[in-house]
Order: sequence, then C-alpha cells, then structure tokens
Amino acid sequence: MSTSAVIDEIGAASAGGGTTSPFSPEFEVKVVAHVLRDTTFMQQCEDLVEREFFTDAASRFLVSVAKNHFKKYESAPSTRTLATYIQGAIKTGRLKKEVVPDIKRVMKEAYEEPLSDLNYVVERVTTFARHRALQAALEKIVDDMEKAEKVGIDLDYARIEQTMNDVMMIGANDASSGYDYFEAITQRTEAREEVKSGAVTLGENAITTGYPALDSLLYHRGWGRKEMVVFMGAPKAGKSTALGQFAINACMAGHDVLYVSLEVSDLVLADRMDASLSDVAMTELTDKSDEVQSAIEKLASKCGKLILHQYPTGSFTPKQLARLIEHYKARGTIFDAVFVDYGDIMAPDYRTHDPIENSKSIYVGLRAIAMQYDVALLTATQTNRDGARNSIATMTDVAEDFNKIRIADLVISINKTEEEKANQEARLYFAASRNQRGDICIRVKQDLEKMKFLTKILDVT
Repeated sequence: MSTSAVIDEIGAASAGGGTTSPFSPEFEVKVVAHVLRDTTFMQQCEDLVEREFFTDAASRFLVSVAKNHFKKYESAPSTRTLATYIQGAIKTGRLKKEVVPDIKRVMKEAYEEPLSDLNYVVERVTTFARHRALQAALEKIVDDMEKAEKVGIDLDYARIEQTMNDVMMIGANDASSGYDYFEAITQRTEAREEVKSGAVTLGENAITTGYPALDSLLYHRGWGRKEMVVFMGAPKAGKSTALGQFAINACMAGHDVLYVSLEVSDLVLADRMDASLSDVAMTELTDKSDEVQSAIEKLASKCGKLILHQYPTGSFTPKQLARLIEHYKARGTIFDAVFVDYGDIMAPDYRTHDPIENSKSIYVGLRAIAMQYDVALLTATQTNRDGARNSIATMTDVAEDFNKIRIADLVISINKTEEEKANQEARLYFAASRNQRGDICIRVKQDLEKMKFLTKILDVT
C-alpha cells in the first residue's frame, strides 16, 4: 500500500468512516457532557478535544465556551456561567439566534447524560487525537519527501523521528497518577508494618542479586526497579563476568532478563553462562558437553527467560534498546531486568562533536529506560588510569565523564591487587549511591575458570 493510501485510510478511520465526526451521536453527547460538567475529564483531555470533532454548530460552540472557561479558571463552568456566556455571545452577534434552540437541546441532553465511563471516554478521545496527529504527520513527511526529491537533498531523518515521537506522546494528562505525599502516609505505614510482622518480605519487588548477604546491603534488598546500577573497573577487571553472573542469578530467581552485549558475542556469552550454571570450567565445556546440557536442561523449567543480543561496538543506541524491549513486549515478554555490556561503548541517539555530551546522553537514555519500563538496568563503565592503579577505585576515578556517576543510582567498583588476582579474590566497593550508605567494601571469592564472579562473600567493612 502506498504512503498516500495509508494517509487516506487513516483519514477515513479518524473521520468515522466518512462522517464529519469520529463519534456516534450518542457518544458525542457523552463527550459534550464531560466537557461541560467534568473538571477531571478536562484536566486530562482539554488539549485533546477539538471543536471540529462535533457535527453541529451548537456542540461546537458549547465545547469552545467550556474550553475557554477551563483555560482561565481550571474548572468546568456552572450552568449559570454557561448561560451568561451564551447571552453575551448573542448580544455581540457571535452567536446567531437561530442556533439557540439547538444549544438548548444539546445542553439538555448533556446535563441529563450520566457522567459515567470516564476512562473509556478519555481513551476514545485520546485515540482519535492520535489518529488526527498521525494523519497530519504523515502528510507532512510525504510533502518533505517530495520537496527533497525535487531539489536533490537528503531527508532530515532526525526531524522525522522527532515528529513521530511527538505523535506517540499524545495522550491524556493522567491527573490521578500523582503521589499525594501526606495523604499516602497511611499506606506507607501499613506497608512497613507488614514488613515488620513478616507478612511481606522486604525486597519482594526488587531483583535479587542471588546472594542474600549482598541483597541485605542494598536499599531495595536487591537491584531496584526503575534504577540503574553501574559496575566500574579497569580493563579485564571482570565487569562482563559480573553482569553475566547477576543476569543468570536474576533469571534463576524467575525473572525475565534481557542481556545486550556490544563487546562479547552471544555464543561466547552463552558458553560463559553454561560454565557458570553447570559448574564446568570453560576449557572443559566441549569434553563435558553432555553433562553441561543435562545441567542446563534441568534448570530451564525453573528459570525465567534469558534473551541475549549482540551488536557491533559503538552501533547501539538507547532508542534502539527501547525498541528492542517494545519488540518483546508486543510478543508477551515483559522484562524485569536489562543488562547492557556496556554503556561506554554504546552510541548516543544523536551524536554531537562533544564526547562528554555523547556519553551523558547515553547514560541519561539508559536510566530513562529503567524508569519507563520498570526494570532494573545494570551496565558497566571503565575507570581511568589512576583508578586502575589505585587500591580502591572511587567515584572520582571514573573514565572520561563524571556525569555517569551523577546519573547512576549505584556505582560499584571492582578492585583487586595482583595477590588477590592470584587468590581469585576481589573487593566490591560502593563508590556512589543515591539512596543508601556508600563506602561499603565487600571482599569476595571468585572462580573465574567457571565464570563465577562471586562464589562467597568473605567479609564486609
């Protein structure tokens, strides 16, 4: 189907199959009733309802009056106020007297109509507003394509993407979604009492690290949803091993996990995970292939989904990650945790000449995804040269861009001396934290031959 045909089809759908209104007469009355009488509806849909939605002049006039009143006073007009507006419009000639009987009829119907099905009315109005905006956007894009072809220039694809994003952002203002801090203290107290009594386990909504001792040190008693955790370390310090281990642990706890790698292929990642889960050294995977397969198959039925994706270094953007999550969401998979290996080698959505600004854009985009999709998002970053040499890498040792520290909710540095490497030990240091105590140092045992980032917590200081 051609683009123009698509536009025609959308136009027909948004126009209600050829009529001048997208709504049936009965539903039109319901919309007018909410516009005239329902302040909550207007708080949500004032910018979406247009006078052109309605078939007759009387409805269009009343909607215009109600919208103008709401813009000025932020409430629906009373019947007395509405009558005053109508009388003033008649006196000034803005309203013809022959329309008055129709206005009386529409007002009577609107005030007799029950103010019910608010959410349904909001949804219908929002859908039609999006149809109209999409039609206009497609017409503009086609016009730009034709102009670009005539003069032989490239299309501004960034502008087109922004236009389509604007269409997708059209929606009702959800006035009910605000959190009333003082009003909600009772609910917060009840939740805390349930935890105190043992009826609810603290951290039920978090993503477990797989280690109760580590969970207990975290504010959410695990990786927090809507938050971003960054592992920081020198090259070959074990950042990818850490991300892989914690992804496996989340999956084994029943969570659905997305793992995106820009450094290691998905096949190598799978080998590493096979080694960790089967307790077989990487060098022995081939010789013990049957044993590995048996171990993985036994675990499969008890675990959540673990989806691996690989992309070339420097080619993957936060917007692409969002689209990937949406792809799976459309097919019924809602991820609980997302692992990106790793943020430093992603690409910004819009590249500038400033590497600091590019880096900031990547990490802001990643944290936005954590918020938008209610996931725990874990990624990694490099230390600078001083951090690689120091006994403990702190927040000031992050490479290139300190914005990463500001944006992350928790930064954990991976530290080890040559002696600790020989003993397969490491120290995890809470270098920066938004919601809890930092400066925590955890000494851990590792088994890197079997790709186990953490086998035992030795002590906490």
